[in-house]
Amino acid sequence: MTVKNNVVALLVMVLVFVGCKDKQGYSKVKKEVTTTISSSDSHKIVVKELIPAGTYAYLNVEENNKTYWMAVPNTKIVVGDTYYYDGGMMMKSFESKQLKRTFDEIIFAEGIRTSPTSEKVVKPKAHSHKETKQVEVAKLSKENGQLYLNQILSNTKKYANKKVEFTGVVIKVNKQIMKKNWIHIVDGSEFGGVKSLTVTTDQLAKVGDTVTVVGKLILDKDFGYGYVYDVLLENAKIKKN
Repeated sequence: MTVKNNVVALLVMVLVFVGCKDKQGYSKVKKEVTTTISSSDSHKIVVKELIPAGTYAYLNVEENNKTYWMAVPNTKIVVGDTYYYDGGMMMKSFESKQLKRTFDEIIFAEGIRTSPTSEKVVKPKAHSHKETKQVEVAKLSKENGQLYLNQILSNTKKYANKKVEFTGVVIKVNKQIMKKNWIHIVDGSEFGGVKSLTVTTDQLAKVGDTVTVVGKLILDKDFGYGYVYDVLLENAKIKKN
């Protein structure tokens, strides 16, 4: 699966601020990931106001005669100085409990820099679920007609946009990202080095649980922000075995 690591970090950063609140609106902000990011892909800002908030900082900045708020990891920032950043994620009606303040719009960015170009930005590798600490699971015994992961991945077009039932062991759970729980499931089979199926669901399971999930198989799912999955079992229902 292709998940850009810097985008995941940005999503985690937003979740830290939000505290997993459900009623927030998101807007896409263009983000280009290249080996060298030119000024045409970056934002040039002047810091007008700085509010430190622990490990993060809120900045009121000016860009092209327009002022707006943004939040970045806290670092040495000087009011009046010029900085640059790439991409970002906009959140509307964001409430900061720490500041006891609601921002109509605020942009979350991974950081700001003093240089207009970033020479060491490298395109992240595709996420292929070859986790170094992934739990090894022996190939499960399944009932007749139940699909194995290698059968799904070797013939994705056959199952695309269809309801798929899959049984496996939960190896990873990410709660409430983009209002869904993200669960990674293995059954001991693999295809092309991919060992797990990613599932989105409103339900929860624990790492180590053996579950059967039923959902719609989606190909090339793009959530925006460069957040793309080649294969995803979406809006699944979980049955614990």
